[in-house]
Amino acid sequence: MFNRHKVKQALQILEAANQLFEGRLAIAFSGGKDSLVAIHLAMKIGTEFPVVFSNTTAEFPETLSFVRDLARDWNLDLNIVTPKESFFRMVAEKGVWASHEDRWCCRPCKEQPALQFLAKEDLRAEITGTTRTESLYRRSLTPIKVPNKEPYLIRVNPIYDWNQQEVWTYIRRHNLPLNPLYGRGFRRIGCWCCPLNGPSHYKRLERTHPKLFSFLLGFSPHHPALVEAQALAQPLQLDEL
Repeated sequence: MFNRHKVKQALQILEAANQLFEGRLAIAFSGGKDSLVAIHLAMKIGTEFPVVFSNTTAEFPETLSFVRDLARDWNLDLNIVTPKESFFRMVAEKGVWASHEDRWCCRPCKEQPALQFLAKEDLRAEITGTTRTESLYRRSLTPIKVPNKEPYLIRVNPIYDWNQQEVWTYIRRHNLPLNPLYGRGFRRIGCWCCPLNGPSHYKRLERTHPKLFSFLLGFSPHHPALVEAQALAQPLQLDEL
C-alpha cells in the first residue's frame, strides 16, 4: 500500500531543511534507488539543488552511465567528484582491504571529495537517501543528522523512516528510471568490489561482469571474499581430522 503520510513527512523534512540552511543544500546521489527517490522528492519543493555523485573509481560502468543519463533527462545540476588517488591504488598501497571493523576507504573515496565540494560551493548540508532500516548501524538515524566526529558534514535524511517496500512502491508509482544493475540481480550497486558484499554478489559478478571479476582474481592484496570462497572450496585434509 502506498504510504502518503511518509511522502508528506519527507517533503516537510526537505522544506524545513531548505529553510533552516537557507537553500544551501546539495543532494548526494549514489546511482541507487534510495537516493533516486530523495532526488525526485527534492525536485517537488521547487528548489534546484546541486547533485553530487562521488565516483570512487570503483563504480560499475552501468552506474556511471545511469547517473549521467538521469542528469540529462531530469536536467540535474550534476557534479561528479573523485578521490585524489584511485581506489585500487589505495588498496595496493595500504596492503589490506576494508572490513566491517575498519571501513577506511569510505572517507578518502566518498566523504572527503564530497565535503570539499560542499565547502567550495559554500553549502551547509547534503540531502541523502539513507534509511534507518538499512542496517543496525543506522537504527538511530534522524531527519537531520549532525555528526559528532569528522567529517563534520550535516546530512538531511527525508526518507529516514521508510522501509524498502515503501521505496520500491514509490518508484513503481512514479515510474522512475532505475539503474539497470537491479534488473541484473544486484541488490547493492555501490563499489563493485566492496569486500562487505556477500558471496552471492561475487558469484553474480563473475557471471555478469567477467572482466571485472578476472581483474579482481589477479589483484594483490587478494580480495577477502575470494580468499574465503577458495578456502571453503578446499577439500578437508586428512591431518585436519
